[in-house]
Amino acid sequence: MQISEIFDSIDGEGIRAGELCTFIRVFGCNLRCSYCDSMYAVDAGYSDVPPVEMDINQILARVNRNYKRVTLTGGEPLLFSESVKLVNRLCDLGYEVNIETNGSCDITGFRSLIRHSENLFFTIDFKLPSSGEMYAMRLSNYDDLEPRDVLKFVIGSEEDSSVAASFAKNIAEKYGDRAPHMFAGVVFGKYELKDVIDEFMADPALKDVRFQIQMHKIIWDPDARGV
Repeated sequence: MQISEIFDSIDGEGIRAGELCTFIRVFGCNLRCSYCDSMYAVDAGYSDVPPVEMDINQILARVNRNYKRVTLTGGEPLLFSESVKLVNRLCDLGYEVNIETNGSCDITGFRSLIRHSENLFFTIDFKLPSSGEMYAMRLSNYDDLEPRDVLKFVIGSEEDSSVAASFAKNIAEKYGDRAPHMFAGVVFGKYELKDVIDEFMADPALKDVRFQIQMHKIIWDPDARGV
């Protein structure tokens, strides 16, 4: 399995923001989002440090046993069959696993292959127009979300904000009390979060959407790796 990096840090956003965990970043992605902040995990030409081939046991040896929280990110983890084996091992060992996915791969099928799927949740990056990859999403993913899953909107324009608000409203109405967690944030340094908040506040149906910043980019250099 090609791995870009493994490191301990805080989850910088989402439902576990501020909690310590181990990040496992796979190498390789099928999308090319305009705002991607980890191109070194997509194209080796963006980094002086090449990805490393690691087997499951080598990866597990690098996971911090004190935290019991793992974020599997990329790249796109669901592209690789080895991810099923890795997540099964982690969940069997009692780790809470968050898979960060771009939404183009089948999450329902993946979840069905995990023995202790109660220890797994997905953070899905809903692709908005400015990403350039909106039409790459697998829309069927949004028909079978669990309450513990996370839907993330990365907003980079006024159009993005309107599309995100509309889709979040549809999800809230579709799932009711069993809706996944929903978070709205902005492309770092490109759009104002206060403008997003103002738009969402105007619609009572969006009352449960949470707003977030990328904590790790505030605490450390926003271009730093391994944080």
